[in-house]
Amino acid sequence: MISAVLAVCMLLSFLPAQAEGTDIKALQTRLLDLGYEIGKADGILGKKSSAAIALAQTLLAEQGFDIQSTGTPDAKTVELIMKEENSGLLQMLVKGSWGSRVKEVQQKLIGLNLMRSHADGQYGTNTATAVLTFEKQLAEQLPDQIKPDGKLTTDEYKLLMSDLSKYGFEAPIYFDDTRPETLKETYLYAKHACLINASTGETLLEKAADEPAEPASTTKIMTLLTALSLCDPDKSVVIPEEAADIPADSTRVPVTPGETMIMRDLLYGMMIRSGNDAANAVAVLCSGSVDAFAEEMNKTAVKLGMENSHFVNPHGYTAEGHYTSARDLVKAARYGLTLKEFREIVTCMWYTLPKTEKRDEELVITQKWEIFNPLSEYYIPNAAGVKSGYTSTAGFCYVGAYQENGITLIAAVMGGQGRNMAWTDLKRLFAYGMAVTN
Repeated sequence: MISAVLAVCMLLSFLPAQAEGTDIKALQTRLLDLGYEIGKADGILGKKSSAAIALAQTLLAEQGFDIQSTGTPDAKTVELIMKEENSGLLQMLVKGSWGSRVKEVQQKLIGLNLMRSHADGQYGTNTATAVLTFEKQLAEQLPDQIKPDGKLTTDEYKLLMSDLSKYGFEAPIYFDDTRPETLKETYLYAKHACLINASTGETLLEKAADEPAEPASTTKIMTLLTALSLCDPDKSVVIPEEAADIPADSTRVPVTPGETMIMRDLLYGMMIRSGNDAANAVAVLCSGSVDAFAEEMNKTAVKLGMENSHFVNPHGYTAEGHYTSARDLVKAARYGLTLKEFREIVTCMWYTLPKTEKRDEELVITQKWEIFNPLSEYYIPNAAGVKSGYTSTAGFCYVGAYQENGITLIAAVMGGQGRNMAWTDLKRLFAYGMAVTN
């Protein structure tokens, strides 16, 4: 049996060594001053301090200093970190950097539409690629100040965080919302978008509108359209076993195999709660199987002239061969909104599902998106429906309608990085639509 003393000795052998006489607290204070987020200067060489030292060593080595990235505060490392002349070098943001400054950079890159992942405060490949794109765009105008390498110097950081519109950057964060008629695709966050006049079908603004993309739960627009063409909404149905055959992280109404419901209630649950369990149930009840129903969805898409769509399931969970486009989604919504049943379901703000033999109480389901909340900064008066969707690979998607002064607009945004950006896009699209049609 290992003795307590031996165990302690073995543990210490795994801790990073340090130079004799090194003032760890002073070194930590210096690292904090340089922007390394290591907690507090407590004189203890923990994981964060060691990681910061290793990053500093990497930066120094890349500039030609004979030093290894070990995370150990040896005498040479400490000397180089403490030298004021190395401050600029040590404040560079590169792969492996982390913290609030990295998050600020990521948020700015997202606002510039140069980065399409989340601001997580970790400088990885996506961030480096976005920084490189930024550098290349600016290097054409400032060749003496910018070196495109995916690493952000302190001067480049200051430039990035400044108003880049003066350098010709057109991006969502620079759009003047007081001039809605000037909207262009470059001022939208969404990867794909399409805005139409519902009365005429005229496309008013588009962005990669015909490019196939994952629709997530906006798929259920097609599920509802197809179901209304095949099934009686007032028919009593028994939820099939396939309702439970959905991915573990799916949204649910919930409905339970063996539960007796009215088809209409099932359709409301599918659209308001975005229940994948309800979508599977609808598919099987209408066509006998999920696969057979998907074929019916594709037939419906052909009839509606949806040229860049193919569906393999009724709920929109990521699957090979399952895609549509922003233009196709507005085509589907435009047709659907001419149908009374469809229109009533997709514009419903709340609905009460009656109790069943599997559910002892009524279930009130509500539509809670910010664009319908007058207290939210993203509130859009006169907006209605139609359907939202999200998966990690599809991003946030939304299809919505807007009606004012006898004009009805329909917009689809796909591949968004978050709800609030989608709401911003929708507000801009609808404002633009009203500006150019009045």
